[in-house]
Amino acid sequence: MKAEAAVLIFTYLFYRSRMAFLAMQPLSVWMARRMGRKEQERRRQKLCSQFKDGLLSLAASLRAGHSAENAFRDAAGELAFLYGTDETITREFRRVVTRTEMNVPLEEAVLEMAERCGLPDIQNFSEVFSAARRSGGELGRIILDTVQIIAGRLEVREEIDTMLRGRQYEQKIMSVVPLFLLFYMDVTSQGFFTVLYGTGLGRGIMTGCLAVYMTAVLLAEKIACIQV
Repeated sequence: MKAEAAVLIFTYLFYRSRMAFLAMQPLSVWMARRMGRKEQERRRQKLCSQFKDGLLSLAASLRAGHSAENAFRDAAGELAFLYGTDETITREFRRVVTRTEMNVPLEEAVLEMAERCGLPDIQNFSEVFSAARRSGGELGRIILDTVQIIAGRLEVREEIDTMLRGRQYEQKIMSVVPLFLLFYMDVTSQGFFTVLYGTGLGRGIMTGCLAVYMTAVLLAEKIACIQV
């Protein structure tokens, strides 16, 4: 829906043609996929942050002398209290508990959770956890070490996001300004862009302007996107 609306705005401002709207449908598909990937990345970051809280609860339960199975049960209850029963992280921890109640080894249930979530941090934890369970290692210490690694990465990411948030906000505003100016000039000076919409040369110029605009927006987003 958002991608279609964006293409509709581009068509109105740069072409004022129904045929152009149909011709730009591939752009709509590309924008929809790109928006979907960005939304998926936001969900992955949110899940990773929530997983850190789950690890903290696990570590606290293990330090209190609970077994690993009971620690996961306690963590599931804590996550339900913090984020609600419908959050992905809560469902995943509860699924681990349910699997262990069905006599599935805990390390196998944790590996299954890592495969479903698809996050490197959870995958690394599941592998370390499984190795520790097989070798009889100190689970509390291992979980605490894993929490410190994940927490450190998240802290750096949050610091970078804080530093870039103002610039990213400015970039979003600057991305909208050219479109607003086109719309403003079209409303206040009706007929000013007629030659650009009605001739082949004009449509070529507007196509070039649209290409430059899209390139500038993508470049600005790429510069502001820093992976930790």
